[in-house]
Amino acid sequence: MDKRMDFHDELRVENSRVEADFCIPEELRREIAASLKSLFPVWRLGVALAILTTAVSWAGDSLSWRQEKGYRFAPLPRLESGRVGFSLLPASGVGIGFTNRLDDRRSVQNRNLLSGSGVALGDMDGDGLCDLYFCGLDSKNRLYRNLGSWRFEDVTLPSGLDLPAQDSTGAAFADVDGNGSLDLFVNALGHGTRLFLNDGRGHF
Repeated sequence: MDKRMDFHDELRVENSRVEADFCIPEELRREIAASLKSLFPVWRLGVALAILTTAVSWAGDSLSWRQEKGYRFAPLPRLESGRVGFSLLPASGVGIGFTNRLDDRRSVQNRNLLSGSGVALGDMDGDGLCDLYFCGLDSKNRLYRNLGSWRFEDVTLPSGLDLPAQDSTGAAFADVDGNGSLDLFVNALGHGTRLFLNDGRGHF
């Protein structure tokens, strides 16, 4: 049974029409291409924001968790003293080396690509830590397993979620089949929205 489900095959036809009909003057093309280089730092910011959201997982052992039906929560301790703020963590130390790349020529042929891509966050393997899934355009999608203490491992290939040769624009984790493990929705231009079912151990 194929666990990859297509929900919007008609999007492929719509995108083909948009790309075929889209045309802009050559002078404007050059201006857009020159301005694209400034967009890459914005995409890198998405990586930084995703890392920051794992702060609760990093401090999880020291929190007092309260279990409720279908969820748990923990009051965060108040910092009484010490330096408050954020510290820059190098990508080499964290283990996340993802960069969402887009060729200048492709961007002027289809402006939908300039909207960028998405990031999904969730505990996909049930170890209590927040894992990260990055969508890519000219870059392949990447799944990073949270090892704790601000360390991540690239588990894209064994999970079956690299999804080459497609423009991925968004993703979301959700327990679709109600088995207690997070499944993954991935949206892509020309491929619609697909659902990948999790076997409970982080394999899709």
